[in-house]
Amino acid sequence: MVQLLLMIMFGLNFRGRYNKIMAKRNLTCIVTGNKYTFAKDYYDKKVEEYTSEDNLRNYFITKKAKTYLNKGYSVREIRNMLNVDDHNLPGPESERIIELIDFHKVKDYTKNKRIFSTLNFATYKSDPNVTKFINNIKTYE
Repeated sequence: MVQLLLMIMFGLNFRGRYNKIMAKRNLTCIVTGNKYTFAKDYYDKKVEEYTSEDNLRNYFITKKAKTYLNKGYSVREIRNMLNVDDHNLPGPESERIIELIDFHKVKDYTKNKRIFSTLNFATYKSDPNVTKFINNIKTYE
């Protein structure tokens, strides 16, 4: 009732305006496909953390996916562990995923965190000799 009176008095549609504002704060993780809508304060904090709103939209990643990447898991392995239906998501070797991994390497460089780019590397561990070789290479880095 109050909303109707305000709409008549001011000619505003608060619900439509509110939905547009909230839609602007929707983010999707391109590794897991999870969608989030953040409160304004938290969204602003994330924009600051990612240095711009475009970076946040392009390179947003959930904490769980980022933790797995930091531990050296590939995108394909993360999606398998989290039972992600990846039909609508970029492929593990896609340019968008590679840019996301590179962005987080640069961004976390000051914190001495490291994300392994294991897309072409650990993804295809099929042979025990290959696994042994890959593990030997990792120790030399």
